[in-house]
Amino acid sequence: MKKILVLLLVLLVCVSGAFAQISEEERASINSLFSEWDTDHTPGAAYAIVKDGVLAANGFGMANLEYDVPITANTVFHIASESKQYVDYCIVLLAQEGKLSLDDDIRKYLPWVPDFGETITINHLIHHTSGLRDQWQLLAISGTRIDDVIKQDQILNLVKNQKRLNFSPGEKHLYCNTGYTLLGEIVKEVSGVSLREYCDSVIFKPLGMTNTHFHDNYKEVVKNRAYSYSQKDSVTYENAILSYSTIGATSLFTTVMDEALWLMNYNSPVVGNKATVEQMMERGILNSGDTLNYAFGLSIEKYKGFNRIGHGGADAGYRTYTCRFPEENLGIVVFSNLGTFNPVIVAQKIADILLGIAETKEEPEAKTNPAESPVLNVENYRANLGHYKNDGIGVRFELKEDQQSILLLMSGEEPQKLNIIENNRFNVFGGTVTLDILDVNSINATLGGGTYKFVKYEPYSSDISELRSYEGKFFNDETETYYSIVMEDNALILDHLKYGKVELIPVNENQFASPHWWMGKIDFIRNEQNEITGFEINDGRVHHLVFEKQ
Repeated sequence: MKKILVLLLVLLVCVSGAFAQISEEERASINSLFSEWDTDHTPGAAYAIVKDGVLAANGFGMANLEYDVPITANTVFHIASESKQYVDYCIVLLAQEGKLSLDDDIRKYLPWVPDFGETITINHLIHHTSGLRDQWQLLAISGTRIDDVIKQDQILNLVKNQKRLNFSPGEKHLYCNTGYTLLGEIVKEVSGVSLREYCDSVIFKPLGMTNTHFHDNYKEVVKNRAYSYSQKDSVTYENAILSYSTIGATSLFTTVMDEALWLMNYNSPVVGNKATVEQMMERGILNSGDTLNYAFGLSIEKYKGFNRIGHGGADAGYRTYTCRFPEENLGIVVFSNLGTFNPVIVAQKIADILLGIAETKEEPEAKTNPAESPVLNVENYRANLGHYKNDGIGVRFELKEDQQSILLLMSGEEPQKLNIIENNRFNVFGGTVTLDILDVNSINATLGGGTYKFVKYEPYSSDISELRSYEGKFFNDETETYYSIVMEDNALILDHLKYGKVELIPVNENQFASPHWWMGKIDFIRNEQNEITGFEINDGRVHHLVFEKQ
């Protein structure tokens, strides 16, 4: 009863007085950030701002273009990977009740997970250090399109079929959605009810989040749902299909107003307590002793001298970002239903407006006017234009100059302009990337919470006879799928029954790149007779996945 009274008091503050804490000038400046999408013919976005209650909230553009339904602050969005912190909160609550330990072997609760000869703990899943292969990339490799119907059992079967890990648990941080699907299953096993039911009873109802649920049935009708769109050209939009019946790593449906209640719970816990919130802020530690910037479904970092805690999400055409500036007691929520929308940049511009009137902090960095946008010095990057790769994580990128801007090109993605945040940090692909130039041939890049050294390389040139030696049909038993490699028109072609034909580009001897985001780096395997016996996919979030030549 006491918690319910506290919640009612918080809601009363939100409704009666909190909106008055933001000036009309600030509100107008914030609303102007959405002017491009404030139309009746484009998808759009919604936002909410929290500081001792909801300061402001609004919606822009259309939730449904076919039926002319506008977005409001109560429109329901799929928030993708922002879902993860909710799963972690469930895990922490169960740990506080003594029903599990964060150091438990996950096979204690999920005995069907293969025994890889090394212990994977709940903590490993939380901090993306388990070494498990990522579910979305495995599904794509198997021939499952991301816009197909994807169910929980499909992902669990992929886990059951895994033969080895990407790396030893705790050795590296590599973002892994599979781990969060498994965390959802652990909540189910320990609590005796589904993740959806547990969250409904333990988090959503106590917080008054009446428009929030884990969406575990893709056929379910959801009132006031925003549909998902991609941009075909400057005036045309297409449906970006999302048919998930899988929860844990993704699939939380909520509104910016409900998410505002969630942010307020971090500052004044109604669900959980101070210890729960403190546990959520605990950053992961690798076996080497290095501390990650990733906590419990939350990234902890600096923004213009201010501490910032947040997380984003991207599935189909949904783009979401929520962050808190804890010392300023400021929270910002930005949701969109358009794939080209960048919620991180918009949230930062909102922060710039509001932090510009915050009390002056000690750090010199914060004394500057946050509303002044830094400008990228293109000259600093001209000597480093070219192709880069890191064989350890199987990632390649290219830096290219275009009209006084620097473009970042990554496998499977459209080229994107580097939008500078400050110094060497950039907004790109809906997230944050740091590029530290070491010399003209190498760059340290921070991607997905890890920092990796990338070295410059020149694409490899092969003659026709050499290319023919790579031809064959290749099978992987983990994903139960075939790929064929053939020569056509003097080029090496990768062919799949569902995806069709694409050209393989030589990177160096026995290493090729494909345009598929799920297998951008292919390493061929040879026997003692120098005959090709198969290839490995070593790319992104899947490594050492072997396809044997048939």
